[in-house]
Amino acid sequence: MRYVVIVAALLLSSGGYGSCGQVIPVPGGDVARTYAPVGRYAGHWGVDLAAPIGTPVRAVLSGTVSFSGTVAGVMTVTVDHGRGLRTSYSYLTSRAVGRGDVVAAGAILGESGVDRSVAALHLSLRLGGQYRDPMRILLCGSALSVRPYLAP
Repeated sequence: MRYVVIVAALLLSSGGYGSCGQVIPVPGGDVARTYAPVGRYAGHWGVDLAAPIGTPVRAVLSGTVSFSGTVAGVMTVTVDHGRGLRTSYSYLTSRAVGRGDVVAAGAILGESGVDRSVAALHLSLRLGGQYRDPMRILLCGSALSVRPYLAP
């Protein structure tokens, strides 16, 4: 786990763009909470990236906004990237896009807020109907692959 956090921190502090052309959604954000579909934090279906409240949140890849609204009191934007791939950006304090808007990679979707008492952005990734580890996209891996983390 330590290896992944170090690699993620290096990537996230690299200036906004990953080596595969994807955009880092918030600059310099450390991984505050990892993807954890099983285990101690079972049910955490994304990653929380630390970011000061009000930080612009950018689309990781280009696509069409399929949802822009509130779910269970949490402001969220979802972008459909085609071929069943969707990313969602949650715990926003504001939204800059609406359903149906076409966005380029790097387009501002809104501003970050607070997730479980931590100033952060919650980023999730779905392929078809299944959640996947969003670090696969941020670390230039395939969204189809299994989690990239090393066993503790």
